[in-house]
Amino acid sequence: MRTLTALLVLLLAGAAFAQEASTAAPLTLESALARSPDASSSVLSARAAVASAQRDATRVANDPASLRVDRIAAANARTNAERTLAATLATNRSSVASAFFDALEADAAVDVARLDASIQQQTLEAEHARLQAGAATDLDVAKAQNAATAAEATLNDALTRRTLARNALASLIGAQVVVLSEPAAQPGLEAADAYLRRAERENAPLAAARNARALAQAQLEATDNDFSSRSQIQEARDALQDAARHIGEVERTLELSVRGAHANAEAARASLENARATDATAQKDLDAAHARLDAGAISPLAYRNSELTRRQAGQALAVARHGLFLRIYTLDQVVAGG
Repeated sequence: MRTLTALLVLLLAGAAFAQEASTAAPLTLESALARSPDASSSVLSARAAVASAQRDATRVANDPASLRVDRIAAANARTNAERTLAATLATNRSSVASAFFDALEADAAVDVARLDASIQQQTLEAEHARLQAGAATDLDVAKAQNAATAAEATLNDALTRRTLARNALASLIGAQVVVLSEPAAQPGLEAADAYLRRAERENAPLAAARNARALAQAQLEATDNDFSSRSQIQEARDALQDAARHIGEVERTLELSVRGAHANAEAARASLENARATDATAQKDLDAAHARLDAGAISPLAYRNSELTRRQAGQALAVARHGLFLRIYTLDQVVAGG
């Protein structure tokens, strides 16, 4: 009786949540990503750094007394701040997407757990009826009771996890989360070389390294004259060589990182294909179970278990799809240097 009462409470809570969700506009991934920058302290700080660097670059450029090295340094600082902002935005997108999919998956986990709890409760009631009819033992009832209790605990845990996931997402976007919408678009993965070309243009650490080399070159040109000692000139040359060497190190590290992140995305795409095949099989099995139910060949409980298996396969498919999305966002983050 206690299990039945607790389950009814959980089901009523779910009904109240569903009623609230039915009146709320769904939050899409795109809208969550659009909201999140204004709620991110890291993004706001990076934006302020860009604005400050732009003011400094303008001031130095308009100062007739500024030296060429000063102008290059100010311009580099502005470029570096802009690239850092882009990398920060990429990191923020990855974090928000992860939180969004966590919340979506928490919703699905609640739905699956609620169906399982309902099935286990129905099974328990059926075992009690069989016991009264002499068709089952006390052990059968005890097993069904344990299964129902475990399912109830799983549902409680899923509800808690859903609350935590929604709160985490809300903190990232600065808005309450009521109902979420599954992304309509399919995740698209380009060839690794396409991401490498983007990284060549967009990566923040690589841009900073190239800017450092340009500044070192300008400093050498400003130093290599009769006003400087041989040691000063050699120091400027060493600085230029170090800057050039650092570019090579950054380029090698970046290529390895991009290719590694792309390989992870490829693996996620393969997992998605496997999940699709499993989901399709589960749907066929459910269709067959429905036909057998109509023909009176299986019990309603057996059919509900087929429904549960199908729901679990659909849940796994969504998780795999989200996984590919996240791997692509991570790849974009690596490209940007976040």
